[in-house]
Amino acid sequence: MGKSKLQIPCTCEYCKNKFLAKTTMTRYCSKKCANDAYIAKVKAKKEETRLQQLVNKIPSERQYISVKEAVLLFGISRETIHRLIRNGKIPATNLGVRLTRINRADIETLFPLANSPTPFLSDSQPQKLIYEQNECYTIGEISEKFGVSPSTVNNAIRRNSIPKRQIGKFVYVPKIEIDRLFAKK
Repeated sequence: MGKSKLQIPCTCEYCKNKFLAKTTMTRYCSKKCANDAYIAKVKAKKEETRLQQLVNKIPSERQYISVKEAVLLFGISRETIHRLIRNGKIPATNLGVRLTRINRADIETLFPLANSPTPFLSDSQPQKLIYEQNECYTIGEISEKFGVSPSTVNNAIRRNSIPKRQIGKFVYVPKIEIDRLFAKK
């Protein structure tokens, strides 16, 4: 099996260094960066699980919450909450050292999206992309332009879920998507 002649300029997702990738799926410049990114991802997942467990322990029927609980529930920093209290935007009661209590309804009025589970989902259906034949490459044109084999092109299209359309014996792929795929790396 031959080696790929593909050399795509990329930026490592972990260390942000520039390098030349040999595949369209390469995300890291070295095995060390890939391992470090994996470890960071696992740690972030554990921390998210821990924070979610703490949030689940906070009773939902309690009207007044502490600053720490507000940080966990609404995903805003402690400093931001204290600044809002100092500016008078959030009324709070100080019951002693580290016993500041905030009305949950007051924070919910300031941060309405923080407590809704899916604020960015819309009810509209995704639009089907329709490309004209002059806005598309064929597999052969892509292979010739970027100097890779047709099977590599087909694999890249499949992996990246790029829409394609077959007309007769030719498979057409949008130029915009292919150029973005090979340019981003």
